Amino acid sequence: MKYTFKCPACGQPVEVEAENDDEAVDKLMAAGDVHQKEVHAEMPPMPQDQMRNMVREQMTKEESQAA
Repeated sequence: MKYTFKCPACGQPVEVEAENDDEAVDKLMAAGDVHQKEVHAEMPPMPQDQMRNMVREQMTKEESQAA
């Protein structure tokens, strides 16, 4: 499945492929860390547990298209 989380600071979508919600949260957290360092380097990082909860609550998922 494709999971998407929109950056709350700039609205840029971060997308990952994952088998389930837990894997998606882990992948989105990692991708979000990269995005934060590249795009929002001036912003202090959010506490990990707070970020994890926000990602889990706000991420969206859609079925991957079968080829």
